[in-house]
Amino acid sequence: MHIVFGLSVAGSLKMALKQAGKADQEDIIAFPGILSIGPLSRLETKEGRMKRYEWMKEHFNDYDDELKEQYNRFEEEIYRLDGIQEHVPVIIWAGDNAHEQTGLRFALKLLHHKTNDIFHLNTSSKGAIVYRHSGEILPDKLGVLYEKRAFKSRMSQGGKLRYLMEWEELSGSKNVLRTWKNKKIKSEEENFFDALIIDRATKLQNRHSKKDFIICTRVVGEVLGHLDEYIGDEFIEYRIRELIYKGVFEIKGVPKAMRYYSVRLASFI
Repeated sequence: MHIVFGLSVAGSLKMALKQAGKADQEDIIAFPGILSIGPLSRLETKEGRMKRYEWMKEHFNDYDDELKEQYNRFEEEIYRLDGIQEHVPVIIWAGDNAHEQTGLRFALKLLHHKTNDIFHLNTSSKGAIVYRHSGEILPDKLGVLYEKRAFKSRMSQGGKLRYLMEWEELSGSKNVLRTWKNKKIKSEEENFFDALIIDRATKLQNRHSKKDFIICTRVVGEVLGHLDEYIGDEFIEYRIRELIYKGVFEIKGVPKAMRYYSVRLASFI
């Protein structure tokens, strides 16, 4: 059984297994969403997951009702994970990023009562190409990683206990943003990337007339292009809206989705 975090990596892994002739023999549990953002308190419980869903509904635009679909899919995968038979080896795919490393610890919390052999397949490498998360890796590359690393990293009891302790720390934190630094997950204040947002918006504004409004999707894309962390566009847009409320940005349009409004820095007027 494979456990991954994100639907993009699930699709690529499914293709890799198909190419290897193993699609009918090995199944994939894919937790949707981005675990480097949002609350984690008691996420192993239905109550904790509902509170996370409610927080996201309150803070993120959900124009296409994707959050509800994501919540339902998450619950389905929890049910599937609970039903894993104990003779089945479990491979958890997680690279060096806050999203997947948080997922690794969460999955171990869910599996802690089971006796399955558990393997951690780290998708990060020291090669020329640096991936922010496993969802950026092409299927053929995932296939190579599977052949080379899948069953060579069996987790020890001590290793699992250490990750479980780290999960309890994450679950006990009220922070809604996490980064990866010095091989550790670091909880951050939610305004951690605000300075970067303002800096990139300033550079965009300098390329236009000072009176021009810039479509929000352009600002979000500019920020994401200069981030090593994987936090998704929803969180960046949420911070832009918070900066609008604080008077840092002016707005034109209706912020029901980032494609419907534009912003400009108030300091440029």
